[in-house]
Amino acid sequence: TGVQTCALPISELLDPIRAVGSRSVYRGSMLLAGLPRLREILVDAGGEAHYELTFRRDEGGYAVVIGRVRATLVLECQRCLGPTHHPVDAAVSLALVGGYDEARALPDCYEPLLVEEGLMSARGLLEDELLLGIPQIPMHPRGKCEALGAVTGDAVAEQPDAATETTNPFSVLADWKRNNNT
Repeated sequence: TGVQTCALPISELLDPIRAVGSRSVYRGSMLLAGLPRLREILVDAGGEAHYELTFRRDEGGYAVVIGRVRATLVLECQRCLGPTHHPVDAAVSLALVGGYDEARALPDCYEPLLVEEGLMSARGLLEDELLLGIPQIPMHPRGKCEALGAVTGDAVAEQPDAATETTNPFSVLADWKRNNNT
């Protein structure tokens, strides 16, 4: 009772305190091409992100935003420079705060969301969560990449890893010392 469910007006600013008061639930989707910071990173900005955000008060009385945003992002593989599909399923667990003292007092289960002017960009919040879901170095899964000139994923799997080589870099010095001591 008293819960509002509606399409999130992602192109407009949202009053999170009012949304908490009315226990609003926002569901919908948005085009990835409409997220400028994310679009700069993507190889292909086609597709959508699907989201659900619930504004409410938790058992401790904190004004919170709980939800999820999901999308499949097409990123550039840093091994082969080809496109790789990376699914992001980001949980949103934020508490609305008015300052840094409130943020420090939050339970560990929440990240602070600073609400300075009383309004927030829902689109920006969802874009932030998607950006946080991007790996630091996007790559195809091992054996699926065409890196190092391999034609198939199997050829990549057969190539030795630099970390697994057992050659001692000082063996040349040991040989030199052995030859000069005789």
